[in-house]
Amino acid sequence: MAHYRAYLLDQDHRVISVAKLQCADEQEARERAAQLVDVNDVELWQLDRRIAVFEAPTSRTSQAAGKGKPWRPKEK
Repeated sequence: MAHYRAYLLDQDHRVISVAKLQCADEQEARERAAQLVDVNDVELWQLDRRIAVFEAPTSRTSQAAGKGKPWRPKEK
């Protein structure tokens, strides 16, 4: 089992929480980190290597107020 960390980020991209993940492989770590996305972005790391960033869709309220960024899927 490999060790990963999923960092929950605020709107200013500061870490507000961390989840320690033990996964069989990187694909499982990606799937588990993607499940943590709600209103905040999540970065997945293994040691000092950033593996992926999962962007949260922003609400219509925050977009109307001019806050946040519009959601768009990441390129693979």
